[in-house]
Amino acid sequence: MNIDIKKNVAIKLLQQRNFSYVVVVFLMMVCSVLLVRVLNVSERLVIVPSLSDPDKRYQIDGSFIDDSYFKDWAANLLGDLYTANPKTVLQKNKSFLHWSISTSTLSKDLEQSAKALKKDQISTAFYPETFKISRQTKEIYVTGMFLTFFGRSQKPVTSQKTFILGWQIVHGGSVAIRSLKELKNEN
Repeated sequence: MNIDIKKNVAIKLLQQRNFSYVVVVFLMMVCSVLLVRVLNVSERLVIVPSLSDPDKRYQIDGSFIDDSYFKDWAANLLGDLYTANPKTVLQKNKSFLHWSISTSTLSKDLEQSAKALKKDQISTAFYPETFKISRQTKEIYVTGMFLTFFGRSQKPVTSQKTFILGWQIVHGGSVAIRSLKELKNEN
C-alpha cells in the first residue's frame, strides 16, 4: 500500500512540467559554471625528464619554457649525438633526426660525419659545459669538450667546440630541432 502511494506521487511529480523545467535550468547552470571554470584554468605540465633523476622536474605552461629545460634538452641531444663510434653512429643520427622538423639538410650533414667516422674508424665524445640561449633567434649555443679517439692505445685528441642548436615549438607544445651548425673558431 505504501509503495503504491509513493509510486502515484512520483508519477504525478514527473508529469508536472514545472519540475522538468526546474531540472533543466539547474543542469544548464551547473554546466555553464563548469565550462567557465575549465576555460579559465591555465594548463601546466610537469615533466620529469629521466628516471635516473626523478627529483628534477620542469613546470611548463603554454607561454614560457624555462632556460634549465632548454639547457638539459640541448645537452642530452648533442651529448648523445656526438658520443658515437662507427657501430652506433647511424642509429644515433636516426634518433636525432626523429626530433627534427626539416631532415633534408640535417641528414646530409650527419651522413657526411658518419661516413668520416666509419672511414677513419674513430670514436667521438662530446661533453657540454656552457650554454647561451637566444630566444629571439631560437638558438642554443652549446660549448664543450669534444674528444676524438683514434684507438685504444692512443690518447684522445681534445678540442673545444661550439654547436648552435636551433629549436622551434611545434603544435602540441613540443620542442623540435630546427637546425644544427658548428661554430668554427677563427683562431
